[in-house]
Amino acid sequence: MTAYPLRGRDAVLGGLRSVVGGAVLVRGAEGLGKSALLTALRAATGTRVLGVPGLLAERALPFAALQRMFGAAVVDGPAVHRMLTTVSMPTLCWVDDAQWLDEESRAALAFAARRLAGHPVGVVLASRTPSELFESVELTPLTDDAADALLRDRGVPAGVRPQLVELGGGNPADLVALAESLTAAQAAGREPVSPVLVSRLSRYAARLAELSEADRIRLLANAAEAPADMSRATRSTWYAAASLADRRAAHAHLASTLEGPDRTWHRAMATATQSATLADELAAAPAADHATAARQLERAAALTADPALRATRLLAAVDAAWQAGRPGWARLLLSRVDTRPGEVALRHGEIELRDGDPAVATHELTTAAALLPDPAPALLLAGEARRLGGDLRGYRRLGLELAGGGGLVDAHFRGFTAIFAGRHDDAAEPLDETVRRGMAATDVAGAVWAAEAAFARGHVEQAHECAAAAVGRARLGKRHAELPWALVFFSLSAIVLDRIPCAKAASRDGLSAPHNLRMEHLTLLGLAAALLGDRAAELDEAAGGIAERGLGRPAAVAAWAHACLDLAEDRPDDALGRLEDLAAGVAGDQPAIRVLATPQLVEAAVLVARPERARAALDIFDRWTRTGGSPTWLALSHRCHALTTSDTAEAEFHFRRAIDCHRRAGSGMELARTQLAYATLLRRHRRTRDARDQFRDALRGFENVGAPRYVERARAGLRATGETVAAPHQSLAGLTPQQAAITRLVAAGETNKEIARRLVISHRTVDHHLRNIFTTLGVRSRVELARRVVVSERTRSTP
Repeated sequence: MTAYPLRGRDAVLGGLRSVVGGAVLVRGAEGLGKSALLTALRAATGTRVLGVPGLLAERALPFAALQRMFGAAVVDGPAVHRMLTTVSMPTLCWVDDAQWLDEESRAALAFAARRLAGHPVGVVLASRTPSELFESVELTPLTDDAADALLRDRGVPAGVRPQLVELGGGNPADLVALAESLTAAQAAGREPVSPVLVSRLSRYAARLAELSEADRIRLLANAAEAPADMSRATRSTWYAAASLADRRAAHAHLASTLEGPDRTWHRAMATATQSATLADELAAAPAADHATAARQLERAAALTADPALRATRLLAAVDAAWQAGRPGWARLLLSRVDTRPGEVALRHGEIELRDGDPAVATHELTTAAALLPDPAPALLLAGEARRLGGDLRGYRRLGLELAGGGGLVDAHFRGFTAIFAGRHDDAAEPLDETVRRGMAATDVAGAVWAAEAAFARGHVEQAHECAAAAVGRARLGKRHAELPWALVFFSLSAIVLDRIPCAKAASRDGLSAPHNLRMEHLTLLGLAAALLGDRAAELDEAAGGIAERGLGRPAAVAAWAHACLDLAEDRPDDALGRLEDLAAGVAGDQPAIRVLATPQLVEAAVLVARPERARAALDIFDRWTRTGGSPTWLALSHRCHALTTSDTAEAEFHFRRAIDCHRRAGSGMELARTQLAYATLLRRHRRTRDARDQFRDALRGFENVGAPRYVERARAGLRATGETVAAPHQSLAGLTPQQAAITRLVAAGETNKEIARRLVISHRTVDHHLRNIFTTLGVRSRVELARRVVVSERTRSTP
């Protein structure tokens, strides 16, 4: 039998492993994984293990559970205490299904647990119901990421997983049953029908029959109104197992207690008849948010008899669910629309583009373009899907099909097709037209297309302004699904403008996005850190998701980021190898990222004595970027020319021009890197005094932006010129702004989990930063780190 990892329970399992000298009850609804937790705990403790499951058949037998656990002689709490405290080795005492323990056994265990302090014994119970006798831990549904991982472990294809995640509602047992159903159905060539869920229906029906009418109606009312602690599949099973009369009674009960649209829905379901009046009332009712709107429209569609109107309401529900950040729900709703294939394909394609496979997205979007009266939205998204996957040949084919069509779509394709072919002069007019048309529109997409076009023209400041407009439109219009997309270009343009804190903030805001956009923001966070010489955990987190979906653009950004780290860690051969792979289109052709990474490629090629490769890349870089005349591009171009020339006077000229352009552009990190390279040239030619001035400027710049690796390089350069440089032993110099924030929160006594929640980053990212902080500051513990913060604050406050 295949052993699968326990997903989404690391924190709970870690806490249970440390239960010594007391007891903890793990509480959660059926199927949330309580038994799996106990199994993992027993396998991982390395201690003596003893325990039993509760048995419903023995619930009325006094001390039955204790006698099964310890033997017939154990009949009360003191006896249990003696049994547990006389053992000489660490012991885990466990009870599964504790809701079925007899009262005497439960009380005796509680008596013993309260007296275990100082003994190497821990008691862990798992129960569906709470108990005041024990400290309890609430087991919550799995997050979407953990649920997705659980399904991936079981071989569920990526395109299907979002729907199953939505159906499972975070309940591991339901998710496993759905995965098994899908696997069995695929093997047999039939529709998925889970034997586990079918057998569960009969068991639930039997359990419903055991309840009183009042309890039965109350339970079904909870299932019908979707409480947070019950997964969608569990709710559906309870509901399906009930009789029609009981379902109607539950809806009638809810109709008598609720108000507004919820009351309207349950009034309709209490009679189980379609009602145009009630459907119209539900569809027209105001909604506080997108999720509520989606639910009301879904319910209105269920009450609508007219097929065309039902499709309209379902499509509106799809849009609302998508804007609510629920792609799985949106897919489920879309699967119920059996008319208007063009609109279905458009929505399916957009969901796949952001949360699925770019190849599937392209197919759906080109199908939609052929069916819709206005193909423009579908074609633009199809073009983006081609570029995301790095399929420029397919992108050019789309452009040929559109030739001469006019408008934003035609301008966009003409401009980018020319850019990708290296015809920059031919690209200028259509790209400028794309910017004008995109900014004249009022939608988010128009501003994003404008930002892309401005970027392609080399007008990076304009691109940043267009991306900012897209972000503003998304936030003002509460277009939550489009906001992360706009933030991708806002973050990337901020990185190119050397506004690293701005880029990090934007991409952190974008992390709550559908899968593909999340991968883009993870790699942008990794790149932002790598440009400062800092290794970011986000790159590792993104690697699997990028490979699984074949996401060319984030793969290219990740390669660029890793090359930056290779350079920061003095591995130019590795950096050049990565960038050569990027240039060859190993992860798909990404010309924009390839050109943006030119300064790193030039630096690596020069360091490994391959100036001819650097010059070839620089020629392309100049043709792309100098047309825009941006001081950001010009500064990088001058630095690259300074690095590649063998003429010292020419190199100095380019370094000085680069420094002037960096200052006009407001660059921080890149200015310091140029000053460091210039200082190195001067020192190599024995101009010690001039070199010392540049090294000082570079050191100050690196300290200001928080680039510890480069700070050390500048210090080493100064020392090589004969200047004594004192290390800032008692300061926080060398930390990035985020590392400094984490350091101060550690000093304030906050845990890694609390820090992650406060800074809206992952627990893993906090761990990663702490390792770097310890290395940079030369400390070995949180206590020592806290002392360093105190000393640093005192030093700063001393006049």
